Order: sequence, then structure tokens, then C-alpha cells
Amino acid sequence: MTRPDRRTENTQLRAFSATQNVLHRADGSARFDLGATSVICSVSGPMEVPLRDEKLDEATVEVVVRPSSGIASTREKLIENTLRTTFEPIILSGMMPRTLVQIVVQIIKDDGSVIAAAINAIALALLDAGIPLKYMAASVTCMIDKTNNIILDPTAAELENAKSVHTFAFDNTPRTTTVLLSDSSGVFSEEEFDKYIECYDLCHQAVGQVHSFIRTAVEAKKQKEHQQQ
Repeated sequence: MTRPDRRTENTQLRAFSATQNVLHRADGSARFDLGATSVICSVSGPMEVPLRDEKLDEATVEVVVRPSSGIASTREKLIENTLRTTFEPIILSGMMPRTLVQIVVQIIKDDGSVIAAAINAIALALLDAGIPLKYMAASVTCMIDKTNNIILDPTAAELENAKSVHTFAFDNTPRTTTVLLSDSSGVFSEEEFDKYIECYDLCHQAVGQVHSFIRTAVEAKKQKEHQQQ
């Protein structure tokens, strides 16, 4: 079976690419492309926080998501909440009390799996900004189609045939992996819970490729900076 973007297997990820330090006015930034899906993230902070949002013992984390066109809708607000709950626990905000860390995600193109792409972009941008983290996050999405097939990293065309969609984010600890996000939408019955477990296992295996890619991208950036000194 050939998928819409010419992948030959349901368990195959699209090619991904990443660039750090793409926005010079931000403290950190990154672009992450997952096939045709593209996201740019900027990180500003730690910086002064409005008094109403100030926390005495930790930093305030703010996430803003901007769509590829038009103004933000309920969908973007839901994505903002998902991204904030993913990253708040892993940012060492206690080291930056009474400050603000602002994360802005600009969706360039959404061809499926945009939340996963955003998580990967944010992780790279936080590193670029020097924000202290407990773990490195990486994410993968999969879907269950109407014939109960599991498809990894679905495109927008494939998502039109989805019965349910599942996005997972994991840390990079080798022995005791922590699930940073488990976000599901759609319909699946209690009897189909085994399919959810299969989705989890498949994403858990695939996210290793993303972690390896992010590590390589960061090392390449550091090596380039060292050569320019």
C-alpha cells in the first residue's frame, strides 16, 4: 500500500528537518518540519512578568499558538493548553521565580501531526534559549482509521479517514521513560482499548528516531558555533 505522500508502510515516519536560532529577536527559536507540516517556535525569557501572573516560587509559562492564516480559534486555544501542560512540568521553573517564559508557536503549514511537530519545535527552541529542563521532550502522532488500521504520523488526507487520533510525548531517559503527553481525540470503545495500547507502543518505539534527530541537530549547531569562534 502506498500512502498519499508515497510512504510504503503504515509504521513509517515522514522525513523531518530542524533549524535552531531562526528568529533573532527571540531568546531562542526553532523550526521543525515533519513532511509538509511546518512549525516555527520562539521562546522569550526568563523576563519580567505582569504582576497578576507572578508566581513567588516559580516562573510563569505562557504558550501562544498562531494559525497559518486568520485569527486564533478554539482549536488553537486547545492546542495551547495541551502544549502548556506538556512543558510546564519539565521546565525547571523553580530556578526562575517571579519571571515569565513565553512560548509562541506559529503554524506555517498543517499537513497532519501538527501538535507533535509543535512539541518538537518547542523542545529545540527551549534548548536554544538556555531554559533549564528536567528532560528533553519528543513527540509522535498515530491514528486508527475506520478499518482499524494503525497509521503512524498521518497526513491531513489520512486524518480525514481517522476514527481516533493519538499523540504521545516522551522524555529521553533510557530506562524509565516518562509519558509527558497522552492526547486522544475521536471515538474508540472499551473493547478497542488494545488498539490504543498498540498506538502507544508504536509511538514509543518511533519517538527514539525523533530524539536521535534532535540530539544530532543540537550537536551540529554546537559544532558550527565552535568552528565560528
